[in-house]
Amino acid sequence: MQPRRRWVWILTGIALGTGFGECIDGNPIGFEVLERTFSITEVLLAASLLPHFDNLEQWLRTPRLFERFAMALLAGPGISGVFIALLFRHVGRSSFLGGLNAWAVSDVLGIAATMPLALALVSCEFHDLFRRNALPRTLSILGTVLAVIVLIFSVKQYPLLFLLYPALVLVDSQLGFAGTAFAIFGAANISVYLTMHHHGPFAVWPANLFIPRAAALQIYLGFNLISVLPASVLFAERKWIERELRDALDRLSVLAMVDSLTGIANRRALDQRLAQEWSRAHRDGSALTLMIADLDMFKQFNDIYGHQAGDDCLRTVADAFTAVAQRGSDFIGRFGGEEFVLLLPQMTAEQCYPFAERVRASIAALSIEHRGSPHGLVTVSIGCATLYPERVRTPKELLEQADRALYRAKEEGRNRVSFAAALQPDAVL
Repeated sequence: MQPRRRWVWILTGIALGTGFGECIDGNPIGFEVLERTFSITEVLLAASLLPHFDNLEQWLRTPRLFERFAMALLAGPGISGVFIALLFRHVGRSSFLGGLNAWAVSDVLGIAATMPLALALVSCEFHDLFRRNALPRTLSILGTVLAVIVLIFSVKQYPLLFLLYPALVLVDSQLGFAGTAFAIFGAANISVYLTMHHHGPFAVWPANLFIPRAAALQIYLGFNLISVLPASVLFAERKWIERELRDALDRLSVLAMVDSLTGIANRRALDQRLAQEWSRAHRDGSALTLMIADLDMFKQFNDIYGHQAGDDCLRTVADAFTAVAQRGSDFIGRFGGEEFVLLLPQMTAEQCYPFAERVRASIAALSIEHRGSPHGLVTVSIGCATLYPERVRTPKELLEQADRALYRAKEEGRNRVSFAAALQPDAVL
């Protein structure tokens, strides 16, 4: 978790503090210097084999994480354990195997139990488990799993050791890596405490076996705890894949509704939005206005200036439409080719006319040269229609009315606004 330039200071501080305490406790200085050297070697080997930790998700997604984790557990305590076992044997403290067990096996278990918890404690995932809305579920799952662990290491006459791994996998599937790290730490402490107080299957361990009880318990816990990591990564990967798939589908859904050239909504989005606004207007009894705007003589523009210039013109016009339609409910979309649609909920025919004129004027104000037009500029013709949706009417009728009004605006000379004939109130006339 720390930059490597800090490692030497961290390890030196810990070694000095621990060594000072051990010397006060009676260890010779020379012996303690060797012991601290082997301890630092263990930590450096393990830390060097593990990937750097920035956040939990990135760390768990590191390629070949399980292999690196297993190597760190075996190489660090294993290599240092061989040297410390030779040292213990040399000074007469224990046999080689006794020293190896006292150092290496216990350190493997300690790292396997505490390191995942240390990483989880600083992760967002861990804090999310204990938020107010998630707390009851988290506590119920952890409480159930810890109760199962207590049962496993409390009963002597029934072999329940096989239940530990399924219990850890259960909490992993429900609470993820962060919850599993907490359960692993609890399992290690509960099992050691109950076994040392003569409870559970390891309490009746025969004294004449080659492997002592403490070593057998540590080996059993170590294999279970280490084997949980692959399952945890698999569950996490599944969640990440599902999340990324949902995000990709959401992005595709958005892209399917967007015109790739202008960046505004396309015909598919228009059909969907028109159906929604039609239903809302019918329910509220409000007006619904639709405008179809067509760039005048745009084919000639492409012929004169080229299709690249035509695409630039379409994008500029789309931006102008968006700038004019400022209400949150206004909808602007590309109808196809050089045609655009403005869908305006709760806009009456009387309100529509000044707005449509403002839209038409905004395009003329762009002053885009068009030598093929009698106006000398890129202009737009607009057809408007307003309806109060009823059961006997359909959104298709609104489109047809606006399209007929657009056709009339073109016949009357272009660069103008026309309304559906049946909908022109006296105030608008």
